[in-house]
Amino acid sequence: PDILFEVLSALQEAPGQATTVLFLSLALYSSRLRGVYLEALGRLQAAHPERPLVIISRGPAEAVRQIQALGIPVFSSIDAAARGLAALARLGTLQAKALAPGDVAMAPLLTLGPERLPENCLRHEHGAKQALIEAGFEVPQEVLVHSAEAAVQAAEGMGYPVVMKIVSADIAHKTEVGGVALDLGHADAVREAHARMLASVARRAPEARLDGVLLAPMLRGGTELIAGVSRDPVFGPVIMVGMGGIYAELLRDVAVQVAPVSVEQALQMIRSLRLFPLLDGARGQAPADIEAAARTVARLSEFACRHQDQVNEIDLNPILVRPRGQGVAILDALMLAAPNEEKPHAA
Repeated sequence: PDILFEVLSALQEAPGQATTVLFLSLALYSSRLRGVYLEALGRLQAAHPERPLVIISRGPAEAVRQIQALGIPVFSSIDAAARGLAALARLGTLQAKALAPGDVAMAPLLTLGPERLPENCLRHEHGAKQALIEAGFEVPQEVLVHSAEAAVQAAEGMGYPVVMKIVSADIAHKTEVGGVALDLGHADAVREAHARMLASVARRAPEARLDGVLLAPMLRGGTELIAGVSRDPVFGPVIMVGMGGIYAELLRDVAVQVAPVSVEQALQMIRSLRLFPLLDGARGQAPADIEAAARTVARLSEFACRHQDQVNEIDLNPILVRPRGQGVAILDALMLAAPNEEKPHAA
């Protein structure tokens, strides 16, 4: 360990902005060598926390996790490390870049909700949305009900057409079990959808615990985005934004940044999307309210950082981005508990 520490220290202390890349190949599979490397790397990080260090290794998962816990990225190949370093360089450029003053006027972010989130926000969509509402996010009016007649009353109170969704901590993908009904235009349609939904869920997910159904207004128009946060073992919360809706996984048109991001950085992320012209008034469409979308992304990044001890992942899909000046609407939300939480549930 002493020799390795001295060699690596000489590299880290060299002038300039170079990154040290340590190629370990399969060495971490040797328990004796693993101890040598972990001791030296731990001392190195403590002595030179400001200098980037990258490891290339196909070592065992536990050894990789131990190195990542030191704040050192581990890549499985030279090619992956090169791509990762290029991404880090781009990240540094983006973080250093700022829009010119006056490019866009945006309201400051509001409260981010309580210091400690209630447990139900990690159980299902309705709980997640209530936590988002308290934190200042734009979520449409919705009502949780437990019977067909209560669903009718809720629909008539908010006005037709409405959307109905099953609410369960045990169902992550509602559409796959028949747990979503759209464009319900009258009372009979609501009753029929309620009966059909409960029967479908009972057949396709018989073990699922049901917490009722959610009624919300059927919103039309706008362009759909997806925004989410996941927790990287080295960088912590990472924010993503991309084109959303049912084709989000197919399109994979996303931009990623280490959280938190400013509104200006979020705006740059949105503008970097390949399909950004769809938001910018392509083919005569009204330009979307990308400023409101950027505020939502920035707020989400701060929300995730504030609650990273409780929440491991957040998925807002879709976010309906309305025409300029009309804001956004978060139509669906999912939160997954952090690993140390006792009851991790999917919305």
